[in-house]
Amino acid sequence: MNPTLRNHVGYNEAVLDDDASFDKFHRWADILADKLKISFTKKLDDFEALYWDFLYKGTALTLSFNIFNGISVFPSLEEKSDHFENAAIAELVDALKDASPEE
Repeated sequence: MNPTLRNHVGYNEAVLDDDASFDKFHRWADILADKLKISFTKKLDDFEALYWDFLYKGTALTLSFNIFNGISVFPSLEEKSDHFENAAIAELVDALKDASPEE
């Protein structure tokens, strides 16, 4: 699946995979770290979800995994985000268009 851009209640979200696993989440995290040269600043791991924060072009974003919703990236401020954060998500989708977590 190629990353797609979706507007979610007022903020953009990059959907990386809607049918995902913990293993695929970690492969996407590696792709983000390698391809975009980011590092994760905060990691929240739960039984059914993972939320890893990072900075991309000065914008606070969150890589998310949820067993029900898959893997996505969204502004850490969510509905409080503005045009700058939404533009960063759109750029991220474009930067990852040829990326694949498949081995």
